[in-house]
Amino acid sequence: MLTFIATVILVALFAPVVLVGHGVTLWRRGSRRPAAALFSTAASVLVYATGLLWFVAFVDFAKMCGHEAVRPPRDADWFEQSSFPLTATCHWNDGRSYSFVPPFANPLIYACIAITALCIALAIRDHHRNGRTP
Repeated sequence: MLTFIATVILVALFAPVVLVGHGVTLWRRGSRRPAAALFSTAASVLVYATGLLWFVAFVDFAKMCGHEAVRPPRDADWFEQSSFPLTATCHWNDGRSYSFVPPFANPLIYACIAITALCIALAIRDHHRNGRTP
């Protein structure tokens, strides 16, 4: 688990810097859409890594839900955790639930991915239409 967290931290620090650096270079050359795609990709990496590290990896969320190290659960009836989409939720059989991931995290990740895909599609269209990337 520690290796996974260290890898995520390295990617979260290194990838956005590289992507933004290349994006600034493309922006200065006049390639606005490819630069926007790189900026959006950097934003999605930052949001995902922040959400993964802050809301999922560092929270001892089984303890927060009332579970002890040994089953059966004390308070929460069951809990779920996943890396994509970011999920860290305690559930009780009476219908209550509590999510450690804020409600804006996953939609923000999806929006960044959608903007990246749109920018890439527009850049490819412009490249084929004009023979060059604007």
